[in-house]
Amino acid sequence: MELEEMKNTWGKLSKRVEKQEILTTQLIEKITQQNYNSKMNKIHYSEYVGTIICYVGASYILMNFSKIDEVLIQVLAGLSVLLLFTLPVISLKSVRSIRNIDITSNTYLENINLFVRQKIKFQKLQKLNVALGLFFMLIVLPVLAAIQGKSLDQIPDFWTLIFPIFVSFFLVFAWWVLKSYNKVLSATEKMLTDINN
Repeated sequence: MELEEMKNTWGKLSKRVEKQEILTTQLIEKITQQNYNSKMNKIHYSEYVGTIICYVGASYILMNFSKIDEVLIQVLAGLSVLLLFTLPVISLKSVRSIRNIDITSNTYLENINLFVRQKIKFQKLQKLNVALGLFFMLIVLPVLAAIQGKSLDQIPDFWTLIFPIFVSFFLVFAWWVLKSYNKVLSATEKMLTDINN
């Protein structure tokens, strides 16, 4: 009789341990998913603010489009508005693809591979956004001057001082943003690789 009781007790204990392991694994997966989402939200919120700024800029150009007389400047204004609507779409789509990785539904290796692929894609799209942003900056300057009723040639020291400072500021800001995003992505990748340890 004692042997039978020991077997029953051992069986119950084994089931408890298995259940506890399953609960622990599920808890770890849930916490990891929350940490992952938290890190990705840092990028998402920044891109969301950038989207609002782009849409406000596009609205400003559209509201003042009637002030632009020259056909070439009107074409540049149209391109500027198109870029202001396109840049956020590219950014938010790339953020969404990396943000929506469901860690709990894939294996460890699948998660790492998927994250690395999405990270590379995200970084390429961000570099494309920087290039398009620089192009936008070049075409929007004559538009903004035309809205104010001026030509770029009428603005003193524009090409020798203002324009180089503007380009330098843009490039430094873009470098800082990309560096910040890469820092978040590296920390997220480290978090994902540490799960298996």
